[in-house]
Amino acid sequence: YYVANGILDWNFTGLVEYYGGYYHVQNGYLDWNYSGLSYYCGDFYYVTNGCIDWNYTGLVEYYGGYYNVINGYLDWSYTGLSYYYGDYYYVTNGVIDWSYTGLTEYYGGWYYVSNGYLDWSVTTLTNYYGGWYYVENGAINWNSNTLVYYYDTWYYALNGMVAWDYTGYVNYYGVNYLITNGYLDWSRQ
Repeated sequence: YYVANGILDWNFTGLVEYYGGYYHVQNGYLDWNYSGLSYYCGDFYYVTNGCIDWNYTGLVEYYGGYYNVINGYLDWSYTGLSYYYGDYYYVTNGVIDWSYTGLTEYYGGWYYVSNGYLDWSVTTLTNYYGGWYYVENGAINWNSNTLVYYYDTWYYALNGMVAWDYTGYVNYYGVNYLITNGYLDWSRQ
């Protein structure tokens, strides 16, 4: 039971420190079955079976929101991808950002996020800080040298980026096409 100032406190819910451990109390009782976020001294921590789980890293659902936890601590400063039940989601300041669509770096790879979700089905061109990149199956394909159809125009992607400075011929499925400054030049075919 949780005791405050010598009195049982049936209204208390949160973490309590006890002999070096941190335990989740629900309505005055130590709750060994609880797994989720719990509040302590202005911060939230991830609890598994009533105790802080310092090894947990990933997303946690809490009152309809999804929050990023790193090593048991809800990290409000984190922005990037986070794992949750087999999928990756984009997090801004510790919370899933359902409005984000674009590229993000994660452990050395670059991935395409669509409405907060890493979308492995996307194959497209995308703009990121002024550069145009070729995304194939949800990730930038740095090894790709191909023509890409995007909004009624064909572009030449060389090593994962649109080759704006390239002018010359490109073989695409057995046919040579003239590329001028990264675009397929239909007027000179």
